[in-house]
Amino acid sequence: MPKRCETMNNEDQFSGGNKRENDFFSVFRNEGMKLSPRQKELCSYIISNHKKIAFWTVEELARNSNISPATVVRTVKSLGFESYRDMIGRIQSYIIDDKIPLWWNVEKSLEKERPDSHVLTWVARDNISAITSSVTNNLAESVSLAAQTFSNAEKVYIVAVRSSRAVGIYLHSMLSQMMDNVFIISYGEDEMYDMLSGMGVNDVIAVVSMGGPHYAVTSIKAAEYGQNNSIKTIVLTNSQLCPVARYADILLCVEQTEDHYSIASAITAVEAIVIETGAVNKDKSITKMRKLEKTLVERNITL
Repeated sequence: MPKRCETMNNEDQFSGGNKRENDFFSVFRNEGMKLSPRQKELCSYIISNHKKIAFWTVEELARNSNISPATVVRTVKSLGFESYRDMIGRIQSYIIDDKIPLWWNVEKSLEKERPDSHVLTWVARDNISAITSSVTNNLAESVSLAAQTFSNAEKVYIVAVRSSRAVGIYLHSMLSQMMDNVFIISYGEDEMYDMLSGMGVNDVIAVVSMGGPHYAVTSIKAAEYGQNNSIKTIVLTNSQLCPVARYADILLCVEQTEDHYSIASAITAVEAIVIETGAVNKDKSITKMRKLEKTLVERNITL
């Protein structure tokens, strides 16, 4: 089964306090960048395997990650945890708090069918598994934050290239039905900066970066530009290890499918964002959509 991808927001950096942090994994990603190569490797391993290590000892983590026990302990201290037990306790709490409702698992077990060789069947099952695994408390919170941020923005610029472009086009198409200030960057990197350079602190950059282990450099640079210029940056990805994630103010991380590449879980997140964005300014959104519908009919674009 694919590993669930919990979502965090970087507005409240990890403080070592007792409250549950939405950006829990950012301490491994951001603070880990300052550590030695072996410690960075360990941080990446923890992010990718947090469900497994939640019940491991220092020795088990060291053995499975191929990192020495001494390095594990040093890394834990460098990240600001009081002890290894403290780190494990926080990971366990994170997993428990973000667990999807039990009925999801019950429903899956009731609907489980015998293996079927038809491609449509296993593709559908794989997509359903990824979508249901993506449904976490953190993702729901981040969807609401993204919707509110889009609604309050003066301008929204969407950056999505290569295999991520279809998701970006869909996000642009749907938001444009109810907003007049949404743009998608359709050109190369040089032209991208022409557009981004005109953005201000009340604007938003939305970066879609799917895939892995390789990610489009253009997307990384766009998100980095947003952070360096105090522009709110929203990132939609399917991996906590995506290099764009470290620049996100709001990170939406959906689950990957296990047996084939799919954007189904990303499209689900986009549709949730669009619906909630429209609901924030419901009257304005409905007026815009009705006006657009009337124009399309009058100009014989639709019947």
